Amino acid sequence: MKNIGEFFKRIGGVQAKEMALRGSIQATIKEFVDIDVPMGDITVKSGVVSLKNIPHSARSVIYIQKNKIISKANTLLGPNQQIVDIR
Repeated sequence: MKNIGEFFKRIGGVQAKEMALRGSIQATIKEFVDIDVPMGDITVKSGVVSLKNIPHSARSVIYIQKNKIISKANTLLGPNQQIVDIR
């Protein structure tokens, strides 16, 4: 049986990567459209970013700048984590 400390380190590492990913997406959206999206409202699954609890007017502005946001976020994230779409 493995040490429980190793298990918690692995879980903590996954959470840190997820928070860094959300933070870079949040900063990129703020840079291009000047809208603050809370980290709790950003989810990423299979390279697709989902934004929740965002007003439709703000969501429309984000979608207009979608290609710029995706390309900038991908340069920040590196080749291991790529964003393909924002929904």
